[in-house]
Amino acid sequence: MKRWTAAAATALVLSGFGAVAAHAQQGDSSAPIDVSADQQETINSKCITIFRGNVEILQDRSRMRAQQVTVYSAKRAGSENGCGNAQRLEAEGDVYVVSENQKARGDRAVYTFSDNIAVLTGDVILTKGKDVARGDRLTVNTKTNDAKLESSAKGRSAPRRVRAVFYQDDSKKTDAPAASDQPAQR
Repeated sequence: MKRWTAAAATALVLSGFGAVAAHAQQGDSSAPIDVSADQQETINSKCITIFRGNVEILQDRSRMRAQQVTVYSAKRAGSENGCGNAQRLEAEGDVYVVSENQKARGDRAVYTFSDNIAVLTGDVILTKGKDVARGDRLTVNTKTNDAKLESSAKGRSAPRRVRAVFYQDDSKKTDAPAASDQPAQR
């Protein structure tokens, strides 16, 4: 079986949220960050930047899409309108996070820079190749790649459970014929 977990599928792409103001976990962390949106609003008095409408954030091989992305920055000491480093990033509305071969989607995502924690909520779907995992809440420490996938949505009579489908590694198959393909010995 492939050694793949929710963290492996999403640590890179969710840490891409951190790339907006810090650095990506994989890829070229010094690569430029390209943000496009229908609208941008900066509220310096609150140290908030809001990107609205078809937001796409690219850095190196990582991409994030959402309907709205809000970046909350720290206020600089001794300055009324001075803003420092980003503290938290929130993405809302059909959030997709993609790296070279891993994808994650959810309804909302929050990345906290101080503790490197990314939380993706809503109808969470993770894919890597043919492998798929589903749940309602994914929490990833992007520094350690520790992850927890949970599900608490109520189904017909019980909570929906986390579900994952993993495919066997095809590269380990042998070319030897199966026992039933062998000629019978007399």
